[in-house]
Amino acid sequence: MTGIEGLWPHNISPNRLAVLEIKLVLWLRSQNFSSELTSESLQYKSPEELQGLMLSATAAGCDFSEFRIMSKNVVEANTEDLLELANIAGLNPAEDFAGAKLLGVSLCGVDLSGANLHGAYLRGSDLSDADLSEANLSKVNLGGADLSGALLSNANLTDANLHLVSLALANLSGANLSNANLSNANLSNANLSDANLSGANLSDADLTQAGLALTNLTGANFQNTKVENARLWHDAGLSEEMKQDLISRGAVFEDT
Repeated sequence: MTGIEGLWPHNISPNRLAVLEIKLVLWLRSQNFSSELTSESLQYKSPEELQGLMLSATAAGCDFSEFRIMSKNVVEANTEDLLELANIAGLNPAEDFAGAKLLGVSLCGVDLSGANLHGAYLRGSDLSDADLSEANLSKVNLGGADLSGALLSNANLTDANLHLVSLALANLSGANLSNANLSNANLSNANLSDANLSGANLSDADLTQAGLALTNLTGANFQNTKVENARLWHDAGLSEEMKQDLISRGAVFEDT
């Protein structure tokens, strides 16, 4: 936000920008500027709209001196680690990232197990090898993100946008992916055992060599899905017709 009262430069990294925008929402709420303001409400605001928000806050008597000091510390911190930057800003990633704009951030290998990321905007982000087990990722937007090798066991991904996401080698055992959009996603060699994929859109996805033991596939869309050497065992919700269709495409049903 270059022109937004000089709070931070326009060319900072995605990790720093994400932390500062989240902190801005929480800070404004602490100033009683707007009790209705949420991180999600800033997801699609332009720099001009944000500048207008700051001017309104200034006119309402908000004192930005403390916020300026914090933002300067984040901008000048000798780290790009998102969790370290969040700590500098006084954020709790397990709670404060819900609904947040985290566009293009790097979270490679981080531990966010059990975190609440409901409704967060994570398009194009790097979460490879991250621990998101038991995290709340419902209605999250992860379009085009890299979650290869990530641990997502027992995570809540209901209604999540996972279009074009990479989940190669990811562990999704026990995860709830009901009604998730997994179109064009790479799920090769992923572990989907005991996962709930009911109503999920798997069109044009790659399930090559994925494991789907005891998976709920009720109403899942397998149009043009690659299933070569995908291994299924006692899965729920598959008609005999669909089962035979998947076999013809190279899937292996180990309970036959």
